[in-house]
Amino acid sequence: MGAVKTEIEQAITTLNLKPTEIRLVADAETLYLDLLKHFVKSGDRKWWWEDFKQESFYFKTYEFSFKELIHIIPKEADTVWLMIEDDQEDYYPIYNCKSSIIGELIAECSAFEYYVIDKNKQWLLCENHSNQLIGVGTTLKTKNIDKLR
Repeated sequence: MGAVKTEIEQAITTLNLKPTEIRLVADAETLYLDLLKHFVKSGDRKWWWEDFKQESFYFKTYEFSFKELIHIIPKEADTVWLMIEDDQEDYYPIYNCKSSIIGELIAECSAFEYYVIDKNKQWLLCENHSNQLIGVGTTLKTKNIDKLR
């Protein structure tokens, strides 16, 4: 198991999160490849945010971006996919996750890049290694127009 995935699993235990709040997607590799095809122009790459198919936009800089997710993720997105960058895995692990717990979960871990993805694939939000929040999708942009650079 990769280091980041191990940290996530430990955070789930520490926070006593239930499977109804977060669980690893059973066939995450198939989902990963589907999301990759949907969101990234150039195919499999380490940093998706470098080559999104759709126009991307940047959020204001926050000291701790993960604390802002609760205000940024659209309210109707109760459950999303949380994809974590873990280079020690064959593909990035993906979790079905309640959007309300993502900030708390990430706070329990060391820094890593992650993607929060709408289950209808209408939007994507990620934080990169430069602590930049980057979004894709009209729904996400419209909801957060006052939080963009």
